[in-house]
Amino acid sequence: MSETLFYQRYAKRACVICGSEASILLFRQTFSEMSSGSLLKGYDVVVCASCGFGFADHIPDQANFDAHYRDMSKYEYQDQGGQETEYDLIRFQAMSEAISPFLPSSNAHLLDIGCATGRLLASFKEKGYNNVIGLDPSPVCARAAQRLYGIRVLTGSLSNITEVMAAELPLDCVILSGVLEHIRDVEQALLRIRGLLAEGGLLFIEVPDATDFARWPDAPFQQFSTEHINFFSAISLKNLMTHYGFFQMLSQQFPRNQTVSTVMPVVVAIFRKEKKWRSFIPERDNETQRGLLDYIRESQAVDDRIHQAINALAENGQSIIVWGVGTHTLRLLATSRLPEANIRAFVDSNPHYQGLQLNGLPIIAPADLQHRTEAILISSRAFQIAIERQIREELGLANEIIKLYDDQV
Repeated sequence: MSETLFYQRYAKRACVICGSEASILLFRQTFSEMSSGSLLKGYDVVVCASCGFGFADHIPDQANFDAHYRDMSKYEYQDQGGQETEYDLIRFQAMSEAISPFLPSSNAHLLDIGCATGRLLASFKEKGYNNVIGLDPSPVCARAAQRLYGIRVLTGSLSNITEVMAAELPLDCVILSGVLEHIRDVEQALLRIRGLLAEGGLLFIEVPDATDFARWPDAPFQQFSTEHINFFSAISLKNLMTHYGFFQMLSQQFPRNQTVSTVMPVVVAIFRKEKKWRSFIPERDNETQRGLLDYIRESQAVDDRIHQAINALAENGQSIIVWGVGTHTLRLLATSRLPEANIRAFVDSNPHYQGLQLNGLPIIAPADLQHRTEAILISSRAFQIAIERQIREELGLANEIIKLYDDQV
């Protein structure tokens, strides 16, 4: 399929804030695909020509995203027994402390949407809030939340949340942490959430801050992942929520440690459901386009260096195993000479990927590396240090390790 036809496979998205279909193309992202379970093959990174909101254009419909998060979730932490990382724990504690002062009482009814294995809700229980419930598309997450923390988690998504939550209404607070950037049908999602909340109910939102990606680099173009399809600034988030009848009570922008070597800039905000919707003219967002263009330039510079290392692997014929089949690897397979390297297998800790194929090669579990002698290419920046420790300390392997990034602790 030609590039032109590929990007016409899916309908153009209108801006969810102002409704305009006029957009400015900033970048074209492409990915390779696994034998099954791949969400998408690429998209256009655009900003609305009218209001400046950033988003991924020409992407599948919401049903495809719902199925992906149900069947291929990477938020189950199965390789860690369902336990989150120390950085997740710090983040959840900070979030519960930020939300608690706004709640009417310890009897407030809280819902965490996309709650994974329930640790954030457990933080609220530890503070004396007992009316907490989670919603997650993964049945594995629901079972882990009950097993680990005694948290009740319903299996579902924003697409069927009204039916799933019917017996739990009304709610005093809904939490959307690291969720809104993943949602294609934002309009329907916010309308459904409005219907869940009591009058004056609260909505807590945390999203990546697209205006600051360049200052906190991850792997190149990693923010344009297979799952992140909305790129928010503080301005565009306020515009969006005002448009759907919410009043902003708090807004903050700051960096949050994501792993030992990476930081995610975030926008954190609390909104109150208003009884009546106000007339609305969005504030022009000039920050998102500027921030994304800076990020694209920074990413390209790092990407050029990585391609040099991959070119050497393609030319020397060394047998390698590639560790990681996420956004980082899928993009490199589509944009670099990595497919020309002598790859013998891929490895990933997510059991949903194991047994599938990528570029005609098997995806195996870390335990399957025993007795393999090939060099291991770590295809991740965020988890490079953790993967190296897993290879050496947990698996006890002596294989040569090839890293694409300098360790930064």
